[in-house]
Amino acid sequence: MKTKINKHISFLLCEHNCVVIPDFGGFVANYESARIDSRSHFMYAPKKSIVFNKSLQNNDGLLVNEIASCEGLTFKQAKKELDKYVLDLKESLKLYKKVFIEEVGTLLYTSEGNILFVQSNSRNHLLDSFGLSTVQYPAIQRTSVQEQFEEKIKHIDKKHLTSNKKVWLKAAAVLLPLFMVSALGISNKEKIQTTYANLSPFSSSTTEIVETKKSYSLDKFDIESPTNDIEQAVISFYEAKDNMVTTPIDLDKHFIIAGAFSSEKNAQKMIAKLKGANFGNSKIVNQSRSGLYRVCYDGFSNSSEALSALRKIKKTNPSAWLLSLN
Repeated sequence: MKTKINKHISFLLCEHNCVVIPDFGGFVANYESARIDSRSHFMYAPKKSIVFNKSLQNNDGLLVNEIASCEGLTFKQAKKELDKYVLDLKESLKLYKKVFIEEVGTLLYTSEGNILFVQSNSRNHLLDSFGLSTVQYPAIQRTSVQEQFEEKIKHIDKKHLTSNKKVWLKAAAVLLPLFMVSALGISNKEKIQTTYANLSPFSSSTTEIVETKKSYSLDKFDIESPTNDIEQAVISFYEAKDNMVTTPIDLDKHFIIAGAFSSEKNAQKMIAKLKGANFGNSKIVNQSRSGLYRVCYDGFSNSSEALSALRKIKKTNPSAWLLSLN
């Protein structure tokens, strides 16, 4: 009968939030919501959290009626069997210091005369969680769009760090002689002409300067000098720098796809159709692994904006879908 009464207590805890064992104590059940253990990666379904209250001593008739109706006994007979069960619980606690109630938990008797209760995990007494079991999930690592963008920027910086150093060294080598020439004094034409003559590879080691009454314009002569190459290098450097600055970086990673075509001609027709429908940013977004040309309505750098636009487009084109590129 002891085993049967244990099962009756467990069953009543599924139907009620309080089950009293007369002259012993009562079990009180409270709702506990679902939880996630981030360390072990387990998800636990909602359940009833059961505690033991020694102060609940009065017989409310719930447990006695359940025993009588299930075992085919009268109320007095069921009460007698329950009294034997309570006496056995008390003796077991004093003798063994603990008692196990199947599918409910374990009662522990302390040296101070108190009774502690540890709930069993073998059964979930919440009926709404019937069929739900504990699930272990793989660890989820979330990376925001901003973090992905910063990672790509770092990768680009590392890749072009060496080439950028070379560019600045070349620029320094080009600009340094010009600053040295300027330091000699721009107003002193005679010294500048002498410096130009000294830089020329075709000039002799000794140069005689003869003043004549006739004046000659330097524009009529082609003076070969390293400064010509220097000026050209400076111009090329700034042209390359302007090209580097004005080159836009495509930050769009999320595209709303209107369709995929095996023919590029058909894809271009779709683009023209979308632009006619006020989708001016329509274009081909690479090719799929199977060789299809994917045509998008528009591209977005923010995933939230892309999802919002997708919902609007799906009202007219249910087959539209979102493509995210890493």
